[in-house]
Amino acid sequence: MATSAPPDTIVPAKPSSPEVLARLFPGLRPPPSVLAPARIPNNGPDALAALLNALRDNHERSHVFFNQFSFHNHSAHHLLAIYALGAPGPVITAAYENTHLDHQRIAFVAPNSVVINDENFTDHLGNDQNYNAYLDYFHRVVLQPGATIPDLIEKYIFSDYYNIRTPKEGTQQPEMLNRFLEILLHPIIHVGYGAEFGLLGMIAEGLAWTAVHPAGATTLISRLLFTPERITPLTELEKQGGLNWMPKSGARLRALNILSLMLRDPRFFGSRVLDKHEFAAMLESHGEIFNKYAEMWDCNIENQEDLEKYLEEIVFADMLMYGVGSWDGDGAEYRADFFTCALFLPSLCAHISRRSQTLLLRAHFLTSITWWVVRGRPPFPLKEFTSTPLPAYPTTLLVTGRPGFVMQSLSNDGVEVDPNYAYLDGSGERNTGVWNYQEFEQKAYDDLAMLEAQGKA
Repeated sequence: MATSAPPDTIVPAKPSSPEVLARLFPGLRPPPSVLAPARIPNNGPDALAALLNALRDNHERSHVFFNQFSFHNHSAHHLLAIYALGAPGPVITAAYENTHLDHQRIAFVAPNSVVINDENFTDHLGNDQNYNAYLDYFHRVVLQPGATIPDLIEKYIFSDYYNIRTPKEGTQQPEMLNRFLEILLHPIIHVGYGAEFGLLGMIAEGLAWTAVHPAGATTLISRLLFTPERITPLTELEKQGGLNWMPKSGARLRALNILSLMLRDPRFFGSRVLDKHEFAAMLESHGEIFNKYAEMWDCNIENQEDLEKYLEEIVFADMLMYGVGSWDGDGAEYRADFFTCALFLPSLCAHISRRSQTLLLRAHFLTSITWWVVRGRPPFPLKEFTSTPLPAYPTTLLVTGRPGFVMQSLSNDGVEVDPNYAYLDGSGERNTGVWNYQEFEQKAYDDLAMLEAQGKA
């Protein structure tokens, strides 16, 4: 999806007062849950000041996208990731100034000086030219007396009113949970950092990001979670026969069982990686098929034990799809395609109700299996993957728990490190000890053996 071009006449956004910035980025809170990623100490006394200075400058200076192709501003993600990995102050400052500032699009006033309020909230959704108008709106919201991160996320991401309104109000449905996972899940990462570090400024930015993202997956998340009564006819793909190995309607399965079934499904695209322009068409043609698979997952969270069970399940399903599935054999470059947003699920879940936890994990799983198919639906060569020595990439931590590549780089200069390496290093190093990888590996083998015995894998 290409964003609209900036306005012909750019009016720089009005800067916030130092008092407002201090309230938006006052300091950092501890992790909100024992399941949230740990932070590595030894940052040094200047690290927090350097981090907050950079976050405040980025908040004022930069737009959500830095070009017309919807490439996101990763500055805050990068800086928070390396701070959590123990980066000292000079490294944080250098990372911001040398990695990000030369290509960001400046923040600008929305065309026609649009002001977002409760009444016109839906009228300007999905248009990135209105980013700063939504950011100003969420400034007012997060700084209201008594505003809390749980209340903000519950209202603007998970409430029925900010997803599907009946009757419809305004020019379009809000579909905020849908937008929350759009364009490779960047809004959930941004709000996730806000939830993890307790930063209202990141929450405001992330909600504004969400508002200007498209609702392209309407056939998926909103249909699955908010409009369960089907209103579209059966597609020809759904009518195809020869799928007698599929479970009966209403079956409830674990995530790994579902992935095994999807590997067999001939209605997808073999192992072909789809082009970006094919994504929207695929949602139209295959959306209901994805929904059928997502409906099979037995995720329903009623207590803390349920939450831990399903979090573990989705973390390892993502690891299979985007960690193991990214491995192309010994000697090939190891990509470890997108799966780092699972890192933020525990922090988000720590702030929301059981109902919203269920919605979040189900939406995340649905999005994950969709992008897995877009990326070519790679298989899971577990035996080969776990028996092959891995190169010294940060992603090795996801399986081995070895010392982090990024931290070794930080001890040198820490500036030229790809920001995505920092996220991947954090996914492994900061989650070490939370999940039992050996137990998961055995579960994976057990599930695959069961499906093989049933002729379904």
